[in-house]
Amino acid sequence: MASKRESFSPMKSKRLDEKTTLQELNNRLEMYVLRVKEVQDSRDVAEKELDTIRDRMQMDLSMTKTRLSKELEDTRKLLEFEIDQKTRLQVLEQEQHTELVKLRTQVKEFGDIRVELDAVQGELAKEKESSKAAKEALALQTTSLQSARRKLKDLDKENRKLASSDTTNELEQLKQKTSEFSLTRDTEITLVRKEMNAKHLEALAAWRRESEDRLHNIEAEVRSHFEGQIEGLRSQVEEANLELDSLKIEYERTANDYDESLKIRQSLTDKLSTIETQYRNERKKFQEDRKTYEINIDNARQARLAKETEFNDLMDIKIALDAEISAYRSILDREETRVGIDHANHSKKRKASLTPVKSTSSRQHKRRKSHSTGAVRITYLNLEQGRITLENTGTVALPLAGWQVTSKATNVVFAFPEDYVIQPSGHVSVISGRNAAPTEEEKESMDFYVIKKAMWNSHADVAQLTNPAGDVVSSYAEGMTVDDDDVDAADTPVKEGVRTTHRLYKCLCVVVGG
Repeated sequence: MASKRESFSPMKSKRLDEKTTLQELNNRLEMYVLRVKEVQDSRDVAEKELDTIRDRMQMDLSMTKTRLSKELEDTRKLLEFEIDQKTRLQVLEQEQHTELVKLRTQVKEFGDIRVELDAVQGELAKEKESSKAAKEALALQTTSLQSARRKLKDLDKENRKLASSDTTNELEQLKQKTSEFSLTRDTEITLVRKEMNAKHLEALAAWRRESEDRLHNIEAEVRSHFEGQIEGLRSQVEEANLELDSLKIEYERTANDYDESLKIRQSLTDKLSTIETQYRNERKKFQEDRKTYEINIDNARQARLAKETEFNDLMDIKIALDAEISAYRSILDREETRVGIDHANHSKKRKASLTPVKSTSSRQHKRRKSHSTGAVRITYLNLEQGRITLENTGTVALPLAGWQVTSKATNVVFAFPEDYVIQPSGHVSVISGRNAAPTEEEKESMDFYVIKKAMWNSHADVAQLTNPAGDVVSSYAEGMTVDDDDVDAADTPVKEGVRTTHRLYKCLCVVVGG
């Protein structure tokens, strides 16, 4: 093989080396295509598993949410019932307290009544003693009156005796002194004596009647007064006894109701504590399940992000390989032009060999790939016009101080001003290039920034949006296959590499479209 290569011209040897290099590049490209297919298959499987996990988690969450909502509703109803019972119990306790206060007041009044009754009974005893003393005094007065009457009678008799003796003595003296007294004088003296005796008897009878009447009146008044007092006190004592019995019955009923309410309250408190314990256990279990689901979701999301990162890296490698292939093809075209090889015939051959692949379009489909993890994302990238558009899909305004838009191919960076704030559902465009200028639509509907410097690779590039922490929030890949005029004039290995490249772009278009 070395002898054959030495027999070739230097240009032919160089062409053979380039073909060998292109063959190696095609082999590497096929390996990358296979890896991309494997990554795509694994990504599809991961997405299916993620969808299955998401559906199962959503179903579990919905079932758990429904069950917990039902249990929470039952618990809320039970809690409302217990709160109502507690309110009723408090009202009953207040009523019992009010009744107890009334009962205490009535007991106090009953004590006062009993004290007054004791005082009245003491006064009644005193009145009885005083009436007894009055009766004794009246009896003494009656006895003294009778003794006075007897004394009066004795005195009257003595007086009569004395008067009769005096009169007899006088008469005798008069009889002795004079004899001129007649029987008329004796008659007058007898009449006077009779009159005096009658007046004395009448006065004595009147005094006796008045004394007896006064004594009877005093006894009747005293008896009626004390009987009325005794009857009133007796009726008050009976009423107090009846009221005390009713208060005792009411107090016993209130005490029984209070004991029953305490038992009901204790049972409700135990039931409420049991329900609260069950609710806490269910809530703890739900939180643990939710943490498990969130961990599974985070793991699946991280796996998906890792797959997407690997896929984007492979696509970046593919873009770099396309650039290398384009460079090699341009070198081959220049060499063919320099040595005078018929470029038109080779181009026709390449076109004829690529006709089945390009039967649907003269250019391959564009390659677009976007990825976002935040509210601000890249929605549009035009490499030829140097225009990129960002959108805030969140519901709050977001300051973009420290945010940067970076080109992965040219490493050109655009940093937003410190005072710029993107509004909710707002758009902002960054236009780059020597003749960059915003359109009328951009001037009217969104914010824009213009930089007089080419920022993007017109063939293929990846735009990245980073936050102040340096994390990639959104990325957007834009690329295009080589035109028909850029096809190399190489032999069969080069054509096979082009077909492989077309197959790769078809695969990528299917991935992006899916």
